[in-house]
Amino acid sequence: MPRAPSSTDDSTTTAPRTRDGEEPAFPTAETLRDPRSTSSTIDLGLATPVATDDRYDLREVIGKGGMGEVWLADDRQIGREVAIKVARAGIDDDGLARFLREARIQGQLDHPAVVPVHELGARDGSTYFTMKRVRGETLATLCALLATGDVEARRRASPRRLLTAFVSACHAIELAHARGVLHRDLKPANIMLGDHGEVYVLDWGLAKVAGVTDVPSSTPSLPPGLDGALTEAGQYLGTPGYMAPEQARGEPLDERADVWALGATLFELLTYRPLIARGTPAAVISATLAGVDARASLRAVGSVPPELEDVCIRATALAPGERFRTVAAMREAIERYLDGDRDLERRRELAERATASALRERAAALAGDAGARAVALGELGQALALDPSQPRAQALLMELLVAPPPVTPPEVERAVVAAEDATYATLAAAGAWIYVLWLPLALFLAWMGIKHVDPLLGWVGFTVATAFAMLTARARGRLDALTFFAGLVLSSTAIAIASRVFGTMILTPTLFTMNAVGFAAAGRRSWLYPTIAVSLLAMIAPAVLEASGAISATTTTGDGAIRVTSAVVTFQEPQATVITLGAAALFLIMVTVAVGRIRTRMLAQTKQAELAAWQLRQLVPRIER
Repeated sequence: MPRAPSSTDDSTTTAPRTRDGEEPAFPTAETLRDPRSTSSTIDLGLATPVATDDRYDLREVIGKGGMGEVWLADDRQIGREVAIKVARAGIDDDGLARFLREARIQGQLDHPAVVPVHELGARDGSTYFTMKRVRGETLATLCALLATGDVEARRRASPRRLLTAFVSACHAIELAHARGVLHRDLKPANIMLGDHGEVYVLDWGLAKVAGVTDVPSSTPSLPPGLDGALTEAGQYLGTPGYMAPEQARGEPLDERADVWALGATLFELLTYRPLIARGTPAAVISATLAGVDARASLRAVGSVPPELEDVCIRATALAPGERFRTVAAMREAIERYLDGDRDLERRRELAERATASALRERAAALAGDAGARAVALGELGQALALDPSQPRAQALLMELLVAPPPVTPPEVERAVVAAEDATYATLAAAGAWIYVLWLPLALFLAWMGIKHVDPLLGWVGFTVATAFAMLTARARGRLDALTFFAGLVLSSTAIAIASRVFGTMILTPTLFTMNAVGFAAAGRRSWLYPTIAVSLLAMIAPAVLEASGAISATTTTGDGAIRVTSAVVTFQEPQATVITLGAAALFLIMVTVAVGRIRTRMLAQTKQAELAAWQLRQLVPRIER
């Protein structure tokens, strides 16, 4: 066996032995060679590896698997770094047979994407083979990094580079199939992208040669970790989640089993997620046998070209007869996409399929099923991306866009609430300034001559409190019942007190009306009737109190006239005329400005909605409207 630098070579060379001490029954040339053997088939003829001298210095373990360890070593004879795979101690005859088969298959597949084998040997009771030292990252590692949004990984592994690497791996598998070899363990963890653009298909330990009896195996298990890890010796022949259904059932296989595994790998390159979610071996295999949904567009973060999605779907079909017959056919479909040769008829066929799927959801979508509507719109978007002139897709899309759902979706309800909050915040700020601007009126009332100061102070106090409540609402930026109704009650009380100055029937009802209109415009829809009730109560209360004699009357009728007697100030000219006209003018300006702000906001929202509708209509410009 190769030795670490600190070891000394004082042992004798022995061949591998069985537990009974007999020579292991390694396959012979007669039992292993394909009965149809030609120069193009794999030769597994050598019975045992040849013992070699100790030419390697082992440095460190760089990988572990069920059949052994992979060491980084120095080849002293050539002066190069190599990787040495050493069969684990105590490996049984079946495991050793698989180990030898891996070395010979890998060594005879002369392809740039297959790691070259330099030597197969035995030393000190251990069997090993040396390979080229390769550097890079597996596609599983890159997909895990890309799934997290790693910027450096995106630079190293662009979508086109990943697809190009995948095509190179397909070429290697095509060669293997031409030599009568099935890989049977293809997955992202077994395809490496080198530091300088090289691509390698790794781990041929489960490869099967046509016409050669397979090595027995036991029950399946799911390798831990996102990258799938190495498939352990003695496990099921393959990795759950990447095995074709017939492989999971233990049936005879052909090239289409590797096609399925490559389809699952392509799905992961497009979505950065495994085709079948991780779970227990039984759950993963059960999902495989039930058939998979390989529509990558449903699980990818970004868009997925429909041509590539169709390759995934076809490659992972449940029945082998529905898949690509060969890896070459699958590779050519990907190369056509990379070359920009998009088959128009195929795109139209895919568009028809997506439209038909959307039509199946039409009735449920129009009846208010949000899930069905989302599925239908997604399928229609894909159909029109494939074929913008598809008439049925255009017509159904317009129907779904124009006909609102019977039940408002939660997302729309949340957007409406947000709009109400914004409107309330805008009007609260305007209302605060309106009430602040009313305060100078107290100075003019003092100019007229004050009879009783208490009502005037009460009016000023409630006006200030109303302005403060509205500024608080503006700062919070959202509607809540406490702040809203606090502002409504305070403002209504201020206006009710103002009736002691101007009477209950002249200016006061108009003030109540406009105050109620402002709050109704700013509040929730469900708060309309409480707003009316509070405003009516505040407007009627002063008149009722005056009529009952609880407070002095400000308004009397008689001799065909209505007389207003202020309980706060003394009406005299020219003060009365100036203050009355000035208050009316100020009231007109403030109310008009407030209504103008409401109108501006409504127009802005209407314009936004119309622009959105216009943009949607551009998706289907050929529909006559």
